[in-house]
Amino acid sequence: MFRYRFLRSAAIALGLYGLLGLFIAAAMLVVGISTFGQVTRLQRTLESERVALVGSIRTVSGTLRDTAGATSDFQKSIDNARGAADQASRLANDSAGTFRQMGASVAVISILGFQPLAGIAPQFTSSADQLQQMAITLGTTRDALAQNRADVARVATDLSDLQVQLDAVAASLSQPGVLGLEPQGLLPFQVAFYGMCLLVILQSAFAIVAGVVLYQLQRALGAEPLFPHVRRATTIDADERGRVRAS
Repeated sequence: MFRYRFLRSAAIALGLYGLLGLFIAAAMLVVGISTFGQVTRLQRTLESERVALVGSIRTVSGTLRDTAGATSDFQKSIDNARGAADQASRLANDSAGTFRQMGASVAVISILGFQPLAGIAPQFTSSADQLQQMAITLGTTRDALAQNRADVARVATDLSDLQVQLDAVAASLSQPGVLGLEPQGLLPFQVAFYGMCLLVILQSAFAIVAGVVLYQLQRALGAEPLFPHVRRATTIDADERGRVRAS
């Protein structure tokens, strides 16, 4: 027999279930809104950082391009200096040979048995030695400039390769959303989450309404049984069994 106590207990249970569901749904909404807000702010931060990073990479790439161009100009300057050093070395070497020949020539000049220019022959020889040393020094400078040109050329090649790599990185980072989810990529998760929250709210509201209805029904019935026909049938069966026993 279902009496008012059962209806009252069921009404209270449904009401508590509904209130608990609303509390859980509210907590889920608070946490979800906060989480989605943080994710959105993170996306915006990543997007701004991506734009700034692409700008910085392109700036560095331009600097490397200019440096590589300046290196090419520096190579031309080195080539000019190397050519000048080589020409000066040859000139000094040729002049040293000329001075040696002149020293040898003036040393053998004889006038009436005298050699009036023999005293300046050592000066020609000394000048020839100095010019020879200068030619050697200029040759060393020429070789050093050649080595420097090779080093500068290698640096220019490395800078050009690095500039190409930076351009490739900048091109790959230029696509929006490459550092995180795109704004529309978060939409399915939001729809699913808020749909689940709505379902919990509807279930909780239905439980509260059902609890109120049962409580009102309990007050309307009072002490009457919920299923009077069942009670009446049970009473009749009991009376009949009692009569059979009495007979």
